[in-house]
This record gives sequence, C-alpha cells and structure tokens, in this order.
Amino acid sequence: MEKRSLFQVIFGNKKEKVNVSHTRLEMLNSYNAEFTTIDNNTYESKVARQCIDRIATHCAKLIPKHIQDSISNNIKGDINFLLNNEPNPIMPKFDFIYKTISMLYTDCNAFVYIAKDKEGFITGFYPILAMNYDLFQDKSGRIYLKFKFVNGQEYYLPYLELIHLRLFYNKHDIFGTNNKVLKTDIDTAHTASEGIKNAIKTSNNLKGILKYSNSMLKEKDIKANKEAFVKDFLNLENESGIAAVDGKAEFQEVNLKPITLDREQLEQVNYNIFDYFGISEKIVRNNFNSVEWNAFFEGVIEPRAIQMSDVFTNKIFSRKARKEGHKIVFTANRLQYASLDSKINLIKVAGSYGLLTKDDGREILDMSPLGGEEGSKIIQSLNNIDSKIANEYQGGKENEESY
Repeated sequence: MEKRSLFQVIFGNKKEKVNVSHTRLEMLNSYNAEFTTIDNNTYESKVARQCIDRIATHCAKLIPKHIQDSISNNIKGDINFLLNNEPNPIMPKFDFIYKTISMLYTDCNAFVYIAKDKEGFITGFYPILAMNYDLFQDKSGRIYLKFKFVNGQEYYLPYLELIHLRLFYNKHDIFGTNNKVLKTDIDTAHTASEGIKNAIKTSNNLKGILKYSNSMLKEKDIKANKEAFVKDFLNLENESGIAAVDGKAEFQEVNLKPITLDREQLEQVNYNIFDYFGISEKIVRNNFNSVEWNAFFEGVIEPRAIQMSDVFTNKIFSRKARKEGHKIVFTANRLQYASLDSKINLIKVAGSYGLLTKDDGREILDMSPLGGEEGSKIIQSLNNIDSKIANEYQGGKENEESY
C-alpha cells in the first residue's frame, strides 16, 4: 500500500525550487527576517486557550462569499464551493476558519497556502503551521517565505501569493508581534493553579519532627525510625489518620500554611488575560445577552471578518479581477443572540420595505429554509408599494370596472 505524507498532499510531490540568496531579506527597521513559534506558551494556558477557543469558534460561524459586481467571469476555480464546503480535503469550512483564527491568536501570525493545479485553478486552501518562517529574496527581487517544519522538511512559497493574517502589526515590517507581553499573566495564572494543587496536598499530609529524648541514636537508627514512622502513618490501611510513637520519641507537628490567591485575586489574574484578548468572562462562559454579544462582535469578530475579507480578496484575485468587482466577504448573522421580540420587529420593518426574502426571515428566526422559488420570494408590505399596484392587488380595479 502506497504511503503518502501530509506534506505531499498539500504541496505535491515536487518541492518548490527557488534560487534564493544566502542572506535573508533585509528589514527597514533592522528586525530579524525570521519568525518562530517555538517557546510560545500562550496555548498552554487554560484561560488563554479558552479565550482563543471562543474567538475561533464564533469566527468559524462566519460565512465566506465570493461576490461579483460585474458580468466578468474569468476566475479559475469554484471558490464559493471551496470556501463554504471543502477548503481542503482534510477539513470542512468550520475547521478551516477555526484553525486559522486559532493560529492567529496563538502566534499573532497565520498563513494560508492557496493550492493551484497546472492550469492555475484553485484547488484548496491550507492553514500552514511551521516551526519557523524565514523571508528570502531571489535574484529577481521576488520575496519568498521559507517554512521549516518540526520534521525538518522545508518549503519555499512566494510571499505575495500567501494569505497572511497578523495581529499587533506594529514593530516588524512583515510579521505581527508575538504574545510575550502576556507571559507574566500566564505565568501568574499557572502559579496560582499550582499553588492551589500543592495547598491541597500539603493540607492532607502530616509534617513535623520526630524528637528522641534521653537517647543517643546513630544516624542510621534515626533514619530507620523515621522511615518506620512514615510507613506506619502513610499506610493505606491506616484510615484513622493517627500515628503512634513510644515514650522515647516525641512528634512535634509543623504547621505549614501555604500561600494561595484569594477569589478576588484569582479573578483579577484571569481578567488580565480576558482583557488582553478583548473578551469578557461572560463570553468565555457562554453566559451573555444580546448587548454583550454585540459588544464582543463589534470589538473582536467583526474586525477579523473585515481583515479576512481584505486579505482573501487581495490574495485570491488579481488587480484586474478586483477592479471588475470580484471580492471575498465574510458575513455573520448578528441577530443570532437577539431576543425574539427584536427579531420579529426587524422582520416587520425590513419586510415592509422588501428587504428580506422568506428564507431570510426564517433564518432570523432560526428556522429551516424553504428553498427554491418559494423561499426566494420577497416579503413586501402593501403599505409600501405603488398605490395603483396595491389597488389592483386588493381588487380595486375590478371594483372600478363594475360601476
């Protein structure tokens, strides 16, 4: 049975051969042209991972659409089908967006490889997570990004053909800034968690000193007596929790009171991480109302939707195609968490102006679509259409002819 690596599935059998100069691309601000994901403990933090998961989960609900404003249709590949159904053979749309956004918030950089066949048709979109990335130039000045993976394999891709999302894009000319500023808060949260665990262990253990009076014991005898005492007291069958010593020994308990953060301090540590990601605890706990959801959407989800729309559009379409009206937009149902009254009022108002189809209204109410011609019918109020048409619809014309 033929074995095929994931590397071959994504990049094919042939490696990209590039005549790359021996020096990395020189940055304007003298920063290194290398970005690495090593020693990034952001995703190892429980609280940070919860924040990243909630953001990635809600971003994965976004709906990507290929919009075409003109009659031109010279785009190669079924982009709408790929983005909405099968971006690549190993992940559906939800997983594709989730992984991309999760990588973005973990490393502040996320790369998506646009796979194409020999004719230039787009065949898939692959989120690429490497160990580190290096920027190079070939002799013609074309910029390449070298991916180096954990297994030692390397691959060069033209940077301008890669979808690159970044956070905290400030100091570096190409890459987003990492999450190192979060390290203190993550370490504090980890220390607090370990402190609680150790405090439980400490409270369940007997600690003290065995003091022998009126005797001159050898070192080996003291050690043997101590081990016998520990063995007797820690015996699993000794459920009483009581230790016994003879008159030659006296046990003096040492009360160690481990220092742990109180509830308010723990909440402050977690709040610092929530605040860094621009997310509230209620969003993390999935216990939010429509006002809190809208704040989260406008502050976190909507910026990512705009960012992805811009980058996907620029990297998928040529300048000529963009001028002809081709673009990718990521949209969302902002009414998902609105109250039922708010949804009904919106349908009444928007429907009265003919802004909704029947399926649009059913989607707002979380109902399954009708589909077909019936579902695409426009909801329209007679109060907002031409009066002559309204009269005819209501039988006014027939009444006039009858007189």
